[in-house]
Amino acid sequence: MYQSIYSCDIGYIVLTSDSKKLIDLQFSNQKINFKNQNCPILNLAKKELDLYFAKKLFVFKTPLFIQGSEFERKVYKALLSIPYGQTKTYQEIAMMIKNPKSYRAVGNANAKNKLAIFIPCHRIVAKNHIGGYSGGIFIKQALLNLESFNK
Repeated sequence: MYQSIYSCDIGYIVLTSDSKKLIDLQFSNQKINFKNQNCPILNLAKKELDLYFAKKLFVFKTPLFIQGSEFERKVYKALLSIPYGQTKTYQEIAMMIKNPKSYRAVGNANAKNKLAIFIPCHRIVAKNHIGGYSGGIFIKQALLNLESFNK
């Protein structure tokens, strides 16, 4: 396993990969002290995050190890289809995966997403408010604001 810290306006992001795919992303509001490890996947992920936060990247190419149940993987695949700068509701995702009554389960799957930003769970909102976010509402709102500007 390889780990690296990425620093940006929303705080610190701890990235973890094996030698082939990105497997985890965790938000932190404080710097974690460990030596960044050199790994091509982590280097690519950090380069893409640089471009994303500079509003120059709209689709990630970093290889991802997508974890979860069959249902959760369906939700993550649906999230990957939401274009940059757009949002969908939990209900819309449930309809996309042909399970219209599962909007609460969609929310639970969203909360378990280990690859936030790369699998854009921040683009899912409730019908009448922003909804939750495992990284915190501040981060979700910051990501939505970032994507709302002209491309």
